[in-house]
Amino acid sequence: MYHQGYEYKYDTLNPLAISPTENQAVQGIDDIHQCIANILNTLKGTDILRPEFGSDHFQYIDQPEDVALPNMVREITLALQKWEPRIEVDHIDINGQAPHFELTIYWVLVNEVYREIYQTTLVM
Repeated sequence: MYHQGYEYKYDTLNPLAISPTENQAVQGIDDIHQCIANILNTLKGTDILRPEFGSDHFQYIDQPEDVALPNMVREITLALQKWEPRIEVDHIDINGQAPHFELTIYWVLVNEVYREIYQTTLVM
C-alpha cells in the first residue's frame, strides 16, 4: 500500500493556480501525477523553503541532443528518486526539439505487487 495523501487540484492551464473548483482535491494515482509535475516543473533552487526541491534537467535544454537527452534523463530520475518515494522510475522518453520537449515518465508504485506501469506526460 502506498501513501494515501492528497493535494488541491491545480488548474491544468495554469499549473501555478489552484483549480477554480472549490475544495477539489486529487488523490491516489492522480496525486502522484500532480506531484511528478510539481517536481519536474520546479527548477532546483527556486523554492526558498526547500532549495534542493525540483530538478536540474532545465540546464540541459539548449545543449546538443547527444548531451542533453542522457543528462535530462539522469536529472529527472534523480529528482523523482529523491522527492517522490512512492514511485520507481521504469524509463523516460523525451521527444521534440529544444527548447520544446515532451517528457513521458513511465513509473511503477514501489509497494505494488502487480507492478503496473503508469505514465505521466509533461510538455516543457
